[in-house]
Amino acid sequence: MLCLAVTIGWFLYRAGDDATEVLARNALMDTMNRVGQATDRQLLGARETLRVVAPDPIPPAEKGGQPTYIPFPKEKAALEERLWLANSLFDDPSYVYFGGADGSFLGVKQEEMNLFMYSTRDPQGKNYVYHLRGPGTTPTLIATQDYEPRNRPWYRQAIERKQETWSPVFTDFRLKFLGITLSKPVYSPEHVLLGVATSSIGLRRLSDFLQALPLTKNGVAFIIEMSGDLIATSVNEPIHKVDGANFVRLNAGQSTSPIVRQSYADLVAYMKTQKLESGKLVVQSLQTDGPKTELAFRLHHDDAGLDWVAVSAVSRSDFLGSVTGGVYQTLLLGFIAVCMTFVLGFAILRWVLRDIRKLTLAAKSIGNGEPFPSLNIDRRDEIGQLAQSFQEMERNLRTDRLTNVLNRDSFIAQIDFRRRKGTEVAPLQFALLFIDLDKFKSINDQYGHDEGDKVLISAASQLQHALRKDDSVARFGGDEFVVYLHGVTDENIAKSIAEKIRNFLNQPIEGRDGNKYHVDASIGVALFPQDGLDIETLLRVADERMFEQKRMHRILSYDGKDKQ
Repeated sequence: MLCLAVTIGWFLYRAGDDATEVLARNALMDTMNRVGQATDRQLLGARETLRVVAPDPIPPAEKGGQPTYIPFPKEKAALEERLWLANSLFDDPSYVYFGGADGSFLGVKQEEMNLFMYSTRDPQGKNYVYHLRGPGTTPTLIATQDYEPRNRPWYRQAIERKQETWSPVFTDFRLKFLGITLSKPVYSPEHVLLGVATSSIGLRRLSDFLQALPLTKNGVAFIIEMSGDLIATSVNEPIHKVDGANFVRLNAGQSTSPIVRQSYADLVAYMKTQKLESGKLVVQSLQTDGPKTELAFRLHHDDAGLDWVAVSAVSRSDFLGSVTGGVYQTLLLGFIAVCMTFVLGFAILRWVLRDIRKLTLAAKSIGNGEPFPSLNIDRRDEIGQLAQSFQEMERNLRTDRLTNVLNRDSFIAQIDFRRRKGTEVAPLQFALLFIDLDKFKSINDQYGHDEGDKVLISAASQLQHALRKDDSVARFGGDEFVVYLHGVTDENIAKSIAEKIRNFLNQPIEGRDGNKYHVDASIGVALFPQDGLDIETLLRVADERMFEQKRMHRILSYDGKDKQ
């Protein structure tokens, strides 16, 4: 009887340990997904402000055709209008400026609410810096500088690389925060250099986001450069310090958190033997003498020269409490059952192991992107509570909390699951629609985030009503949605469905105080396998086509205003 009781305890402990490992790793995946989305949102502002100042050529409608170039402003007033528009495109303030090949300079920077810095330099003169309250307001001269933009690193690097180029992360000595700059050379249709457009953004919001993440008690998340210097961290500690006249950045190896230091050491050890692949999530156990800890990291890389690594770690002990309680209670029941009768004890053993096995299999299905199996566990003890936690976790991992549609990782996992089930006889075919809500930002800014959330919820509901049973919709962040159209192989059919969806989204939305909001949508289409053999390529193609449509909407909108 003693051996049987020990066997019960051992099986329960092993099952509980497996369950906590899966829980910890799924929590890591959720955290890394959120960190990735926050990083993309932070960097998107710099990219899109540059595209407003210097739009990319519009690809030809037909294969073999010539791209359409959007003329770059020749007059200072027209360039200034673009800089103001770019500066107001996103909520995060940025410094947008243009250095001309002739030595001219023009820049707009938001210093604080309703206070802007305006800099201008004539090709043969000094650089004059003004303060003003907004476009068209009276400027106040605050400084006169000797400034040659063509000698600045951002100008030279963009000219040397002949493409968009990220600067290294720099420190703002005056405002005491980290920032980064994206520069883009601007050419005429004859490929004559006109100058360099640049957008500088601060990175302080990344640390604010990480510190607001709902991490477990011993969980950490941080972002570093390849050198190990901290860009953002969830740990409440400074990531830079002032040493006399020098502004010194801190390395992850100098963190006050032992888990951050050990995570960075394991990352360095990994990079000595293996090369980090952009976008690939690596999950492994942390090499530590303390409680078992799971580690995850992912490289964020792009062709403009960005190389950041997002890292997260979580201890299994943070998830062990409820499982341990269930183990102790069930072990006690096992002892009592063995004392009463061997048969009753064996029945209890099978009953307990069956439910925990269900939890383990259910947790693995979440990680594989498979449909979540029905648990059918109706218990009021810790295991029943754990079953409810699994179901809540599945809902949180797979759906967007605001709109209740799929989130990014769940959407991609379900497509991968469908691809694995496809065969040569019945191959998977589908279309992706990348949707961005136009006019949403103005509603959000004018009426507040609550009304903006109402618009997002309504848009998600309209998208769901516009789709078939086998189709699905996911929110990719902000006002962006992606739709999966099962079995659609024809581009014209996909575009007609996109137009139908756009008509659905054009329906007025009831708001507060009798307001009615009208939103439009820019939609990009990509077909599998014609436009790409992997989900990342399809998303990029659909995203690029969506942005082309958005730029066309914006150009047509401004043309309409000019005609008026």
